[in-house]
Amino acid sequence: MKKLLILKIGLVLLCFQWGEQVSAQVAFFFESLRQVKIHVTFRDSSYQTMLDKSGVGIIQVPTSLPPGYAVLYEPHSINYFYLVPGKKQSIHKYSDGHLEFDGEGKTINEYLNGKFLNTLNLSYEQPEEDFLKEWELLPERLQSHLDSLLLPENFKRLERKRLYYQACNMLQAYPLYRARKLRINRYSPQESYYRQVGKTMKEDEEAYELWEYRQAFKNRIRILAEKFTENKPLEQLRYALRYVQDSVRDSRLTDYLVHTFMYEHLRNFGAKDVEEFLPIYKKKVNNLARKAEFDKIYQQYSNLAKGRKAPDFLFPDINGKPVSLSGLSGKYVYIDVWATWCFPCRRELPLLQQLEERYREKPIHFVGISIDDDEGAWKRKVKTDNLRGIQLHADKNSTFRNDYQISLIPRFILIDPEGKIVDAKMSRPSESETVTFLDSLFY
Repeated sequence: MKKLLILKIGLVLLCFQWGEQVSAQVAFFFESLRQVKIHVTFRDSSYQTMLDKSGVGIIQVPTSLPPGYAVLYEPHSINYFYLVPGKKQSIHKYSDGHLEFDGEGKTINEYLNGKFLNTLNLSYEQPEEDFLKEWELLPERLQSHLDSLLLPENFKRLERKRLYYQACNMLQAYPLYRARKLRINRYSPQESYYRQVGKTMKEDEEAYELWEYRQAFKNRIRILAEKFTENKPLEQLRYALRYVQDSVRDSRLTDYLVHTFMYEHLRNFGAKDVEEFLPIYKKKVNNLARKAEFDKIYQQYSNLAKGRKAPDFLFPDINGKPVSLSGLSGKYVYIDVWATWCFPCRRELPLLQQLEERYREKPIHFVGISIDDDEGAWKRKVKTDNLRGIQLHADKNSTFRNDYQISLIPRFILIDPEGKIVDAKMSRPSESETVTFLDSLFY
């Protein structure tokens, strides 16, 4: 305990001494993290630092920025805190997850990371009518708790808005959680639910800086797009962009929504048929950082379009033999990108083996590429489950994830015998269209 106390004191001194030299910073100490990167997002910008051998790191932000909410990202968790540029602040995180705050905004940050907000939940498993009745009590419950606390009034004013939009996001999450409860792909709410969602949202330029506000607006439009377009991603994108153009007045919110809808569509479905929406993006998005981000990912996904040469790779198989994509030419290649810690990935493995058996005599390679950091865990899984096909392990320092824009797994990719992309986001073994498409190639 003495050692921890000494480290904490050292951290605060570091924060305050540096504060005399560098006028805007936040100091961090992590009891159980060493020499890893942490990130802080604040007012649409991202800041990062490498923790040293003592678990100490410093984030510096411009003093010209006004105080506001920030998000701390570390390898295994996310924490909300209130950042005050130009003031002395420090955050100490213990190995049990407990946080301690010092300096400016201490009481605010203790509130934001307190038990009440972090255990807040709704009973998503209940029927829709009962859920709506429970939800209607939530905004007042949040406001009453805030009013009972001794916090700065200027903070409370904005926090009231944030809490309200947090409640809106919890309302909008109901169809997703209800579908999981019923074990169905999609839950269609009743009209009373859509009316409630519609009543809760209105434009508020002062709330734009709040992530909860922007997210709630995005979710409202997404819910309507799903209602009126069924499960057709391109039609949902078209509906969302039309809604933004016709109904959203705030240019900053329009900028954010158009970028977010198009960027997320690219990440989830690739660049196919997105060209028709590019003029809308060019007209409505003026934020230079967003435009640069979009241009980069659009070019990357365009490189993965059907008919493009697939990026080559070279990885060791389970016996250490190097295997390259170019070395597999002459047959189709169905790639499964997975990891041992990924439950949806593991769920696909038996169905993948069924595909392998179905097309055993056909000109197609089935290739599993693990992105496990722990190579030993991958080897044990391959041997224990007797995984067939070609099993490879991707070096975390390779360009593979970036080349193929691997952000979520499982991810499936189909490549033709000439090494060209057929589908960079191929359907899963569990989806019926996979067999339908592969049958069309071989039967």
